[in-house]
Amino acid sequence: MTPRTRLQRWLTDPLEAALLWLGLAAFGAMRPETASNVGGWLARTIGPLLPWSERARRNLRYVMPELSEAEIAAIVRGTWENHGRVFGEMAHMERMVETGRAFALPADVAVLAEAKGDGRPLICVGGHLSNFELVSAVAAHCGFPVTAIYRAPNNPIVDRMWRRLRLTTEMLPKGPVGARGAIQALNAGGNLALLVDQKFNEGIAVPFFGKPAMTTPAPAFFAARYKAPVVFGWVERLGPARYQVRAEVVEPAEPAANTAAARKTAVAETTAMINARLEHHIRQNLADWFWLHRRWGKF
Repeated sequence: MTPRTRLQRWLTDPLEAALLWLGLAAFGAMRPETASNVGGWLARTIGPLLPWSERARRNLRYVMPELSEAEIAAIVRGTWENHGRVFGEMAHMERMVETGRAFALPADVAVLAEAKGDGRPLICVGGHLSNFELVSAVAAHCGFPVTAIYRAPNNPIVDRMWRRLRLTTEMLPKGPVGARGAIQALNAGGNLALLVDQKFNEGIAVPFFGKPAMTTPAPAFFAARYKAPVVFGWVERLGPARYQVRAEVVEPAEPAANTAAARKTAVAETTAMINARLEHHIRQNLADWFWLHRRWGKF
């Protein structure tokens, strides 16, 4: 987390947190479906006018030059709508899970149960796709609590607010604290969750939408070290504030030999497979992914 100046600590951080609290309170006073619809409408109306949208347009032109400008505009509008819905739904996360608005079918729960086996650790991966926050929440509800590694907001007050809203067993910030916590969780046979679709400068370049993208190798590294299955989780929207959580196993690559070079190659291959599965699910509905990320480091 970036060190805060005195002005930020005493003025901008509290103001930002107050605005967030007001927004969440307003959406929390609505029915979940209404909050989703209103959040989506506001975001798709205002978002395309904001400067961050140009990054999304450049990303789309870079990885899918075959798209027309009209198609790109529709995807950008849709990605804003998706994340407006996610924000509107944040105040209702617990209710959505408890009332079955967000659920997993027995077949997907069975994927987790089979991967977990007799209590071995799991590496759970995903991306900012649809209401991604619900993956760990539904998994925990189904008996598979996770320890999630996340990028902490620079504003510590906002960070505390988000942590309370996220329905996971434990939230660990990226960095040394997160790394130590991840190792402790895996040593205890826990389930570690990581989002893998943000640019990671210290990572490795593997293909994503046909272009090299700096990607964290942590899931592949942990899978190899702990002989742990990798489970990819994603969410399919069925309607406003209604989602199905899905799961599939990604088989880690095996090193061709017991050498450091072979193990490094296997980690890169596993990371590429994870990116390929993420890309596959994004392509099912391009607007459901967060194209506003500086994912390829080009813009």
